[in-house]
This record gives sequence, structure tokens and C-alpha cells, in this order.
Amino acid sequence: MENIRKHDRIQMQIVSTCQALGITAKQEHKGQGWRADVFIPNNERPIAFEIQLSPQSLSKTLERQSKYIRDGILGCWLFEHPIPKLLKERPDLPVFYVEDNEGSDLMVNLGDRRKIDLRMFLENFISNSIQFKDVARTNSMQTVKLVFYEMVCWKCGELNHLFYVETPFYSSCNAKIKPEEALWESNSIEYSPEIIALAERFIETRKDLNLKLGVIKERFSKTVNKPYVSFGCYKCDSLFGDFYVMEAKIDVIYDPMALTYQDEIELRQNIELNIPHWCFPDNKQFCGGH
Repeated sequence: MENIRKHDRIQMQIVSTCQALGITAKQEHKGQGWRADVFIPNNERPIAFEIQLSPQSLSKTLERQSKYIRDGILGCWLFEHPIPKLLKERPDLPVFYVEDNEGSDLMVNLGDRRKIDLRMFLENFISNSIQFKDVARTNSMQTVKLVFYEMVCWKCGELNHLFYVETPFYSSCNAKIKPEEALWESNSIEYSPEIIALAERFIETRKDLNLKLGVIKERFSKTVNKPYVSFGCYKCDSLFGDFYVMEAKIDVIYDPMALTYQDEIELRQNIELNIPHWCFPDNKQFCGGH
């Protein structure tokens, strides 16, 4: 009974949203082998909304969706519970999850990126302001948190201070992008010029901390028999190998007393990761791809 009431509530919300937009919406509309809870025939792209509050397998959902695809209709599914075996978002199956919001308007969950009220979701999905993209792309402006840690030079014994980027980056649709998963020439976000500049700015403004950061540059490693970008000693310029840097970093990852600095930067190079998703940006700047 509760599911029936919720189903009717969602169905009427779709219809009333279409009416407010001046769009024709047909309830319980039948086609060739399918029946949509709400069908929008006169949009630039016909849309069939399916409200699925009871469990349904991925294979059954794809079977029903194939009939919409066959007829040139965009089938949009509003589920209450996750679909077993649906491991990632896909362009041929727009699936979103409806949640209660403490008695107020129902909310729609777009992955782990954001939740919006049902009416806002409907308005934007119908107007094609929610689009599928194969990759997530960072915003140019990012808030970055640096964590500083100590490392003693293996050669001269001087105390140095290194840093790592703790915060993930975000796309304009709030997709989380972990820099360490992206491909960089040096394979480390810490070695990018804008991050180095941020660390140097903090060190310069907090001279009372007496932080010692060596030049980040390409150095030759006898261990791997080739040069690569690395941290190095501020005094003797000895290379700090990646393994030992990681060891020192691990010691402070869970230290609540670690020295941190946070500020906003502008990325010189956008980061892109293969994160297939239904993209709904605040600024209309969609991620790349499909």
C-alpha cells in the first residue's frame, strides 16, 4: 500500500511538472509491448518515465528498456532500491534513485554526486540539462588541502619537509576525481606547478615554522637508472626515492595533528578520468565524452 501511494505521488509529480513546463504528459500510456507510467510524446525526444519501487533484476530492466530503444524513446527509470549487478551508470539505461526527505519533497539521487528534489530533476532531465558523459573533468578552480610531513635526508641527515595533496578534486557536476588516478607526466599531482606554487606560498608566509622544502625537479636515479621528477634535499639536493617518500607519507596520513594548509588554486591542466555518469553541472559546463 505504501509503495502504491508513493508510486502515485511520483507519477502525479511528473505530470504536474510537465504541465508547468507546457508539455503534454500521458499517464499509463501503452505502446508496442510496453506501458509507461508517464509518457511525453511531444518533446524533442520522446521520454517514457518508469517508476520502479519493487525489486527488478538488471536483465528484466534491460529487456523492458530495449523496447523503448527500439521505438526511439528515451526510457528513464526511477528506482527506490539499487539494481543488483548494475555496477556503473550507462547511456542506454538512465537509472536514478528516489528517496524520501523527512516528509517533504521526494529527492532524486544522482550517484554519489548530489541529491536534488524530484521536481528539479524532472525539469532538468526533460530539458536535456542532465546528459550522459563518459569521463569526468575537473573544474578549473579547486580547493586544495596540503599535508606537510618530515623526512630526514639519507645522505646529509638534514630535516626536510615534504607535502601531499589530501583532498580530491571535483567536476562541475560534483563527480569526485582522485588526482593519483589520472595520468600526469610525473605521475604525481604534487609535482604540478600550481601545487608547488601553493606549497611555496604557504612556506613563505609562515617562516615561523621554518619549513625546508627542496627543489622539485628531475633528478637521476641510480636505482632505476633513469631521471625522474622527485622531491630532494633542500641542502645537498639528494634525490628522495618514491618508496621512501611513500613510507614517510604513510606515517602522517592518519595523524590529526599533521600540519595542513588549504587554499583555492586554478588548475593549468584539467584532469579527466573515465567515470561514466549522468552529468548535471551547476554552471552548464558538462564533463567531456559521449
